[in-house]
Amino acid sequence: MIKGSPIIKDIDAVQRLRKLLVINYTLPPAAAGIFFLGQHVLNLLKISNPVFVLLIIIAISPPVLVTPFIFYVLFREKRYGWLAAYFIMVIIPVILFFIIFQDSLEYMIWMPVYYMVPFYVYSFIIKFSVDEWIREYYWNQQLIEQKKEWEEKKKEGLL
Repeated sequence: MIKGSPIIKDIDAVQRLRKLLVINYTLPPAAAGIFFLGQHVLNLLKISNPVFVLLIIIAISPPVLVTPFIFYVLFREKRYGWLAAYFIMVIIPVILFFIIFQDSLEYMIWMPVYYMVPFYVYSFIIKFSVDEWIREYYWNQQLIEQKKEWEEKKKEGLL
C-alpha cells in the first residue's frame, strides 16, 4: 500500500478505531445489563453505596477509555466536524445534565446512563462514516495501482 494518501493519513489507526466501534455494539447491552442488574441486586441485598460507585465506574469505563483514542484519530485525520459533533452530542449534554441536577441525588444516580446513551449513538453514527473512509482509501489505493500498471504497460509498448 502507498502511504500518505490524501484520504487517510494513518490507515492502521482508523482501522483500529473501526474495530473499537464494532466492539462498542456489544458493550452497551453488557454495560447496561451490569448497571441495572447490579443496582437491583444491591437494592435487594441492601449493600452500601461504595459498591454501587464501583459498579458505576465499571459501567462508564468503556466510553471513557475509548474517547481519547477517538479524539486522537479524528484530530490526526483532521475530521474536525466529527470532533465538534462529539462535543455537541456527548460532552455538552452530560455537562448540562450535571449542572441542572447536581443537587438531586436521585437523578445523579442515572448520570452514567445519560453519558453512555449519547456516546453509543455517536459511535453508531460515526461507524458508518469510518467504513466509508476506509472504503474510499482502498479504492484510491487501487486506482493508484491501476495507473502505475497502465504507465508501465505504456512504457513497454504493450498498449
